[in-house]
Amino acid sequence: MKIFKTSSMRVRLLIGLMVASLGFWGAWFAVQAMLMSSQQNNRWDASMQAVGQQILMSMPALHPGGSSEPAFQLPSQVHVQPQLLSFQVWTRDGRSVLRSSNSPLEPWAPLSFDQPEAFHGVEVKGVEWRVYTINDASGRLQVQVGKSQPQLLSLIKLWLGYSIGTILLLMALLAGVTWTIICWSVAPVQAARQAIEERGPLDLTPLEVHDLPTEVKPLVEAFNAQLLRLETALQGERRFLADAAHELRTPLAALMAQAQLVKSASTLEESHASLAPLISGIERTARLTEQLLDLARLDAIEHPGGRPPVPLHEIVSLVVRDYDGTAQAASQRLQLRAEPCHARVDVDTVGVLMRNLIDNALRYAGAGARVEVVCREQEMHGQRHVVLSVRDDGPGVPEQEHGRIFDRFYRVPGTPGRGSGIGLSLVSRIASLHDAALETGTGLDGRGFGVTLRFGAAANDATSAAQPGVAAAGAKAGPFPAVVPPAQPS
Repeated sequence: MKIFKTSSMRVRLLIGLMVASLGFWGAWFAVQAMLMSSQQNNRWDASMQAVGQQILMSMPALHPGGSSEPAFQLPSQVHVQPQLLSFQVWTRDGRSVLRSSNSPLEPWAPLSFDQPEAFHGVEVKGVEWRVYTINDASGRLQVQVGKSQPQLLSLIKLWLGYSIGTILLLMALLAGVTWTIICWSVAPVQAARQAIEERGPLDLTPLEVHDLPTEVKPLVEAFNAQLLRLETALQGERRFLADAAHELRTPLAALMAQAQLVKSASTLEESHASLAPLISGIERTARLTEQLLDLARLDAIEHPGGRPPVPLHEIVSLVVRDYDGTAQAASQRLQLRAEPCHARVDVDTVGVLMRNLIDNALRYAGAGARVEVVCREQEMHGQRHVVLSVRDDGPGVPEQEHGRIFDRFYRVPGTPGRGSGIGLSLVSRIASLHDAALETGTGLDGRGFGVTLRFGAAANDATSAAQPGVAAAGAKAGPFPAVVPPAQPS
């Protein structure tokens, strides 16, 4: 629930603190008002008792012999301020001897000389009074002291007015002090914001954090970490663009030269002879462009962890089938060992991964080589994994080069044939996208080169267990061929 609609943290803090302070002060004020009302009543009772006793002690003695006349004459009224106590003095025969100007003409309480003193709550002409009565020892004189309820309320209102005024003044002072403290506390955050606004578009240096509050420092540190990742990604993209421009410049220049040769050919035979290298160069350039586009598209693909499981063996089978003709043209044997297995993967990117692995193996294994593709489930450390590997028995890759073959545009020195050095880089990026373990090693029969990936296996109730193996030539294992037979020499 949104308590405050403002987006300013300073205003929210100020309003929150003021509301909390008002709440606590309001509760304190209510308690104090109740305590004051109770204490004021007790204080009034005590003051009325003291005044009544003092008035009684100050009265002159009456004449002996039962005369009701006092020894001397007193004023019939004594003027007092309205906010003070009111009092009356009565004789036993019901005659008023002395009273204050703000007291009624009749007694507040019925005259009774049976008890020495008492407190009464009475109502006179619609006004409530608190009355204290005290008799002298002879029972001939009674003093009544009263306090009206409006007088009590006026005192309470006066106290409330002073208290509320004091609270408002203190709240204003507290708001000013709080606002100053809040502005002082967030000043480093404002400085960081200003530093960001003054930066250039490509300035990704980390922000200073030593002056920031402890509560804000983790946020800025996380922001700095993101800036570093962004800087790394931006530098990588810059290198990629530079390398791509460099890699495309050479084949485009070669295509231009070959096209000039075709244009300058004087005979049909010379033209046909010049077309062959032109077509080959176009094919290489098209493949390089396709790989560059695949590499760029990977940045927009999300982690496939939340996707439903897909039959990985069917994807592998389709890709292997696409390379039948390529393997037969080079008298190579392309074999598939597979069992039904499911994993949470992106179908398109895994297809790109498989095409690059198989193309790389067929391209560099040499004529007559054997390339084996394996797709199966395996248990390691109590967890199920889908193992996908492509191995060959070609010349292989020196072990010291295994750590660099996944770099962009890197080609092992002395490698025959032409390549872009992007294929295995795509494989590494796709494996990282799927959190798959990527390993390199020897190929078949202790020679050649092999790449193995391990994906997390996903359970599928519709999948039945199947034993891995190599089917006979031309046999079918599920929806994919188990073995692609070698091409017949021409």
